[in-house]
Amino acid sequence: MFCKLKYILTTILILNITLCAKTDIEAGNAYVEALREILDVTPSDKIEAIEEKGSDVAFSMKDTKFLNLTLKDSIIMALQNNYDIRIAKIDPLIKEKDITVAKSEFDPTLNIVGETEDSEEASNSGVLVGTDGGLADFRSDRNTLNASIEKPLETGATFELEFNLERKFVDPVSAFTLENPLAESEIVAKVTQPLLKNAGIFYNRSDIYIARNDKKRSLLELRETAIDVVNSTQTAYWELVKAIEELRVRRKSLERAEDLLKKNRIQVDVGTLAPIELLVAEEGVASQLEGVVVAENDIKDREDELMQVMNLSNNPILSDVSIVPLDSASFQVRDVSIKESIKIALENRPEVFEQGLDIANARIKVKQEKNQLLPKLDFEAGIRYQGLAGNKGNAIDRAFSQDFQSEFFGLTLEVPLGNREAKSNYSKAKLEEKQTVFNTRKVEQEIVVEVRKAVRQIRTNAERIKASKKAKELSQERLKAEEKKFKVGRSTSLEVIRAQADLAVSEGRATNAIVDYQISSGNLDAVLGTILENNNILIEDTGI
Repeated sequence: MFCKLKYILTTILILNITLCAKTDIEAGNAYVEALREILDVTPSDKIEAIEEKGSDVAFSMKDTKFLNLTLKDSIIMALQNNYDIRIAKIDPLIKEKDITVAKSEFDPTLNIVGETEDSEEASNSGVLVGTDGGLADFRSDRNTLNASIEKPLETGATFELEFNLERKFVDPVSAFTLENPLAESEIVAKVTQPLLKNAGIFYNRSDIYIARNDKKRSLLELRETAIDVVNSTQTAYWELVKAIEELRVRRKSLERAEDLLKKNRIQVDVGTLAPIELLVAEEGVASQLEGVVVAENDIKDREDELMQVMNLSNNPILSDVSIVPLDSASFQVRDVSIKESIKIALENRPEVFEQGLDIANARIKVKQEKNQLLPKLDFEAGIRYQGLAGNKGNAIDRAFSQDFQSEFFGLTLEVPLGNREAKSNYSKAKLEEKQTVFNTRKVEQEIVVEVRKAVRQIRTNAERIKASKKAKELSQERLKAEEKKFKVGRSTSLEVIRAQADLAVSEGRATNAIVDYQISSGNLDAVLGTILENNNILIEDTGI
């Protein structure tokens, strides 16, 4: 008996090893190509997202009216509170559950069915009821218990262990009946292994591979969201700095205008200046005062934008505070090359890795559908033990005694005629694979355009700084000249006010150019996909 068991198990083992081994079959037609896919064990997957560890920075409040923030403070708060980040953090957890669901296909299943039947019917059998009384009643009581454990295997095989127990009592009893009641037990162990369709470790684990790629993609999407949030935060932060500098320039221009008005009023009082010059100076003060009001309102708008990115706009404690940026814009020339920048972006942008995962999943689906082109050929082998007795206990003992043993083998062949569904699904999967490849090329093209724009912008802003600095110096010299001419009566208040306005514009442009350069520098880091590493931000499986 044990020799037979060893023979059966050895046969099954050889079948599974054969299915997992590589062959040298050359693809001649669709069936042969699909057969070779059965022998693949793991997909080719070298796409990984790598980040570096970072550190957290806490923010401080001087009082309930002012919130002092560095740029890094703002970024950390945005990453911790922004709703887009919160939403993106949940997706990898959802995808992890999808992996578990895919693995659950190989979980064992326990089935238990119990039945009882008590029947009474008329019988015309003389063997059963005798010949004395004519037609008579025949009664039977039947109780059954069927239990089975089914375990799918990664090769596509299904292992099943069954236990069946039945007890039957009849009345009247036939003369040919040896035992009444009669108990019968049966123990069956069998393995069904697909040899073509639905066979192979790669095919049966392909949903797990797809689920794992989907989780990697969700982490890349989280990284992409984090890049957008960090870039939006740094842009909003520097826009607030720009608005504050604009207010400083406007207030300085207002001071100049008020100083001119004060001097004009003195000269008008002493009769050395025409009264019209006082009106012109007053108009200049009103104009500069309007600029201050507009600049103050612009600061509040920029504060709201930064608050929104950090998700503090609805915070009852922080919603009404004034943000005080502690960092100031600086100008450090970056030597950037378009060619090198494109190379860095294509190596770091999460969108490129996402498209790579999409291609990998599409190719897995192509292999899945190619497998379905094959005919169904299943091999089945098993052992059965039986036991009969007058009661259940003895029947079970006899089944386990292995006195009554049988082995069975079988092959099932199923060939679909036409097989249009499988062929259409295979063609569809190949078209979808081609679609993902084209989409990848499109994304790469878009990244190249974004890099070119970002590099040109940072170069433009660098030149703006130089030009605006020179314009500011010239405006200062012109204002000094007009003030000197005004003192000796060779100029008017209107010309001085114009010179003051031009200087205010030049000072604003000089400040804006430096801040815009800072913004474009951060935007370039975002376009290159390196802004997280530059801010020491790490993305892990559980989030940021």
